[in-house]
This record gives sequence, structure tokens and C-alpha cells, in this order.
Amino acid sequence: MVINSSGEIIPGLYALATAEVPVFLLDGDRPVLFDAGFACLADFYTDHLEQILGDREPVCCCLTHSHFDHIGSVSWFKDRYPGLAVCAHPRVGDIMQRPGAVERIAGLNEAARDTVTEYGLDITGIKKSFFPFALDQFLNEGDRIEVSPDLSVQVVETPGHTRDCLSYYIPEKKALIASEALGIPDYTGYVVTDFLVGYDTYMASMKRLDSFDIDVLCFGHSYVYTGADARGFIPRAMQHAEDFFSLVATCLEEEEGDVERVVERVRAIEYDPKTGPKQPEPAYLMNLQARIAAVQKRLQEGPDN
Repeated sequence: MVINSSGEIIPGLYALATAEVPVFLLDGDRPVLFDAGFACLADFYTDHLEQILGDREPVCCCLTHSHFDHIGSVSWFKDRYPGLAVCAHPRVGDIMQRPGAVERIAGLNEAARDTVTEYGLDITGIKKSFFPFALDQFLNEGDRIEVSPDLSVQVVETPGHTRDCLSYYIPEKKALIASEALGIPDYTGYVVTDFLVGYDTYMASMKRLDSFDIDVLCFGHSYVYTGADARGFIPRAMQHAEDFFSLVATCLEEEEGDVERVVERVRAIEYDPKTGPKQPEPAYLMNLQARIAAVQKRLQEGPDN
């Protein structure tokens, strides 16, 4: 099954506020949030969360990586739930110490306000912006978070999209919170390949995740796959990654290394034709340039792992 709406995915696992930029909730004795979306959607996330939990509060927010659309509401969550522990790869904490990175994240969150109107959410009068935050707990490969005596979360390091990218596996529910570690499918079935750090590292992470027993696959944006759709996705995503690499390599050769011309050609294929809600243009172009640079580096220097 392909799910493209917020709400309960399976018993105890929810997508909050909007499918396009979701925050996931795993309910239990110690409820856990995954990611923090856009800053301007903070109230939508917490309102939906409180409809589910009532007077109870989440105990931690586990971040998948440091991109602007996954950490936007962290400070607002922390303000609303002072006991909330913010947990992520140690590199996320390092990034929060870099003024240039914080400024870029804040700017992209502001630019996302125009995109949110396409989701059918009214943010008129909402002034929430991004503010940097401190991590309460570092997460690394093999760490486990106990939600209930019979419910836990396994931390899996999956670099490639970013160096700080983590995925979260919930064995008792055979559910994987993968964010962009596996790319993002769109409504046409095309999988947007998103290796910003390195192609080989990204492919190795996908191969690793393919070894998990998965019935529920939660992406960073727009969709959740269940059943056969979830189980069959990773091999398809790996093929799309190979095809994207070949496309960019061909374009680089034909354009004699002119990255701007390659950006125009790839954008015309995977971004411009989309008619529905899509990634804000500044963020898309920034990511696309990084993906092209990763291919170029791989062609020039060889495997990155």
C-alpha cells in the first residue's frame, strides 16, 4: 500500500500534520518523535501530537539528519516540552555551532513558507522561524531506545545522503524510518536519488537497509509504503540511483564538464515537469548541484568508500 496522507500508519505509528513534510510519532510508554519538519509547521505538529497523546508528552525527538526540512521545529518542540531530549548523530551538534550553516537553515525554512500553502495548511499569522538548538544525546550505530518493554528503536548509521544521516528500525513493527537514505519516490514512481556525500557510501547504506525485515517504510517526504510496496522498494531505488549516476555522467561528458548546463538538463527531467507540491526550488537546486558534484568527484577520483 502507498500512503500519502497524515494520520495513523499502523497501530502506534503516526505521521503528524502533513505527509509532505511529516514528523513521525511512535507511541508507547515513552513516546518518540522522529524529525521536526519546517519551523512554520510547529503548531500543526504539536496540535496533532496532542490529539493522540492527550496529556502525555514525548520523551525524545530523534533526528534523521541536519537538513532544514527535518530540524525546523526542534527549538519549538523543546520550548513546548521542556523535558524532551533531542537526539541525533554528533555531527548535527557540530553543525549547530556553525553560524553560516544556521543562517542557511533559517533562510531555507523561511523560503519554505510559500511551499506550505500548497499543502492546504493555513500559516497566516504564524511567525515561527528556525533557531539553533543543542543536542541532549548523541546517537550512534547500534544504539537502542526503549519505548516500552516490548517496543524499541534501533539506530542505524546510513551515510550517503549526508554524513550525519541516521535511520531508525522498529523491529517489533518491522518499520523503518529511512528519511532520504533510500531516496524519495514521487507520484510518478520516479525515485529522486539523493547522494550528497558520495555515491558508493549511499549505495552501501541502501544495501545494508535491504537486509532488514520491513513491512512499513517511512520516507522523509510525501509517502509511506507498506506491505509488498515497502519490501520491493529498495532494489528499485538502487536501480534509480544507478540510472541517475549514468544520466549525470553522460550529461557531464556531453556538456564538457559545464555543471550549470548539467543542472539545467537534469532539472528539466526531474523537477520542472512536476505539477504537484514539490521541494522548494532553492533547496532542490542546492541538492542537485551537490549530487552532480558527487558524480563528478566519483568519475575523477574513483569510489568514495
